Amino acid sequence: MSHIEILDSGYVDREDSAFATIVRLDDGDLVCGFSRGGGHYALGDTHCARSADNGQTWTYQGVVLARETNPPKTNHLRLSRTREGMILAYGQRDVRQYTQDALITTHSEPVLCRSTDGGQTWLEPEIIPFQIEGPYEISNPIVIANDGRWLAPTATLHDGRYGEVVVVHESCDEGETWPEMYTVFQDPGTGIGYLEQKLVECKSGHLLACAWVQDFANDTDLKNAYSFSIDGGRSWDGPHPTSIQGQTMTPIWLGDDRFMVLYNKRFGDQSIQMCLVRAVEDRWELTFEDILYDSRAKLELTNEISSQEQIRLIEFGYPMGVRMDDNTALTVHWCVEEGVSCIRWTQLQIIW
Repeated sequence: MSHIEILDSGYVDREDSAFATIVRLDDGDLVCGFSRGGGHYALGDTHCARSADNGQTWTYQGVVLARETNPPKTNHLRLSRTREGMILAYGQRDVRQYTQDALITTHSEPVLCRSTDGGQTWLEPEIIPFQIEGPYEISNPIVIANDGRWLAPTATLHDGRYGEVVVVHESCDEGETWPEMYTVFQDPGTGIGYLEQKLVECKSGHLLACAWVQDFANDTDLKNAYSFSIDGGRSWDGPHPTSIQGQTMTPIWLGDDRFMVLYNKRFGDQSIQMCLVRAVEDRWELTFEDILYDSRAKLELTNEISSQEQIRLIEFGYPMGVRMDDNTALTVHWCVEEGVSCIRWTQLQIIW
């Protein structure tokens, strides 16, 4: 029977960190990027650590993109890598302003940093010329398609209309220009938003996109949704509902129509869940599910507390991962333990 076993777990970073992504280099080393400062509020900047033993131990490597002070600018970036081994750090830089009551965001810009030496040094940030107006939610790294194109996903985050449109910007010249934009998910006019989008390429030209779906007009979560593209992300078939009532959902392709799916269960007994799924076109079949991380917390939506207020109370999230070989994967997520926001890694064995 197909299932997933937890082999081991530990820490990448324990310095008020969150939102980790991970890449594997040609020599087998792993580089993990994460934000430091403010936990899941991401009020600081982006850093990285390195592992030479398949994720068992980690050494802090340095700053990817430093925060600025005049004016205050913070950032949080996500890592991916090209076939040639360049690491890309993609995300948003927020321009902030101090008011009498708080530090507020006044402007956000999508940025891209590059490293050609395994994350030891980073080039100056480049601003990607998005074709949609911000503010943005950037929750997925740049996807390097098998045909060499770079796809930069983002969602809008406009005045409570969370995830009203999810798009990918396309570059055919390794980030020099971004002339095309394609829509992945879009509100049909009913107040439905698609949050914390995740994209992964399966076989060449085939992509799967997942999203946490919210009825933002009525402040209610719906079942997670997915869409498929068979033309390299230019058009999408969907959205289709999954059987999962969760939030942030990350697919990791295992070959053919098989995926490992990680998601946040944030109602009732909260946890990060790990699943095995068969998905193709409008068919989504859940074949296995278990707990990856048990938060031992309970939150229930009531009329007195909105889902956005709930988010401020959550103490775990953003599960991501990388396949190590046919049977193992290494995942990372943020969690608050002993009052400190940290990055935890978990090694999994996949039996399918």
